Amino acid sequence: MSIKVAIATSMDELTPSDCALAAALVRRGCEVCSAIWSDPIQPWRAFDAVVVRSCWDYHLRVEAFLKWIANLEAEGVTVVNSPELIRWNADKSYLAELAAKGVRVPETIVVAPGIELDLADVCSTRGWSSAVVKPRISASAYQTERRDSGVVRGPVLVQEYVAAIESSGEWSLLYVDGQYSHSVIKKPRAGDFRVQKEFGGSVREAKAPSAAVHFAGTVMEKLKWPSVFARVDVITDHRGVWLMELELIEPELFLDLAPESASRLASAIVNRISQAGATATCNGSAATRKSTPNCVP
Repeated sequence: MSIKVAIATSMDELTPSDCALAAALVRRGCEVCSAIWSDPIQPWRAFDAVVVRSCWDYHLRVEAFLKWIANLEAEGVTVVNSPELIRWNADKSYLAELAAKGVRVPETIVVAPGIELDLADVCSTRGWSSAVVKPRISASAYQTERRDSGVVRGPVLVQEYVAAIESSGEWSLLYVDGQYSHSVIKKPRAGDFRVQKEFGGSVREAKAPSAAVHFAGTVMEKLKWPSVFARVDVITDHRGVWLMELELIEPELFLDLAPESASRLASAIVNRISQAGATATCNGSAATRKSTPNCVP
């Protein structure tokens, strides 16, 4: 019997990156299908593993999302990444925790619920040109603003704005099973600081600077639990390398841009299932079944 793997998403069709992963899993003899994470009638116990991928609306209903993760955990379904990592990574206050461990992070204020801050006073006191304000639980630059005045109310994160993102962009370094796999450079459109495609940003595969690779490796070493996949987003300027985000829940992994990366991740997922005690095994031979029905050719 083959391993049954669900690629969890929030969309009707898989992304090109997730399609690459689905195809790589199928090549290993796995039975793969896509599934909407919030589908109340989805028989999750029928799967040996659920891989959390493009669940890109989780931040809009985080309580339901975390309850879903807890239910999978309680039912003994292997979740990739692990529930422990997902819960830890859901609130961006993890950045303050990493900063306390010596990771270089833009100066960050974690604003508790109900607390108000005057941004003009914060910027003046700390010598910032401006600040980035974002919800503590968010994705894809949701409600992320660059401001130098006004009042903000928690729960939010207020960070020093690192201007180098406008000229140099942001590096995303991708890790599979704790090992560096590939990288992409993302740049914002002129006049913006957000690198996401939704805001006019661009992305291409590129070789990250050695300093960025070394820095990202030290960030990965700080994790309490092992990750099957991870994305470390960094910015470099004259002061060094800065961690912007450590994405462990549902990051775009750009598997379609980097040859062999999907194969590496598929192998890591199969190994994770095996370690979790799954009774079925993938034999690595070519699959005879069809690939994911919703997969983009």
